[in-house]
Amino acid sequence: MITREFETFLLAQEETFLTPANKLAVIIDTHNIDHAKLLLSHMTYSRVPVVTEDNQFVGTISLREIVKYQSENELTDDQLHMDISLIVEKDVATVGASYHLEEVMRKLVDQAFLPVVGEQGEFLGIITRKSILKAVNALLHNFTLGSK
Repeated sequence: MITREFETFLLAQEETFLTPANKLAVIIDTHNIDHAKLLLSHMTYSRVPVVTEDNQFVGTISLREIVKYQSENELTDDQLHMDISLIVEKDVATVGASYHLEEVMRKLVDQAFLPVVGEQGEFLGIITRKSILKAVNALLHNFTLGSK
């Protein structure tokens, strides 16, 4: 459990936690693997969300997973014309729109980012480990104890 004063301070930074879906690079689940490989090889992100055409969260994909799939199946780049949905990592830690800070921090220990998913499965955005660490950094540098 997070100490109430610390949680209050961190939640005051909450507007900086969520990067909304419309500001993110995502891959549509019907895109070909070769298209996803090309996109990921030109991005600075190691993993990106995968969504449906109507913005339903499917999972995430990384360039490493694509290369591994290609290698294991001995496929050339010209043979990667199947939908990315075949190899998407679907067992991904997520949080809902009304997440609890403690849950976010616990899950971000093992993930670079957490997809935020609405009640109907819609992709709302991500919370990154970096955004939480910035808030913790602000806490460590700016928090003052109340007088007793």
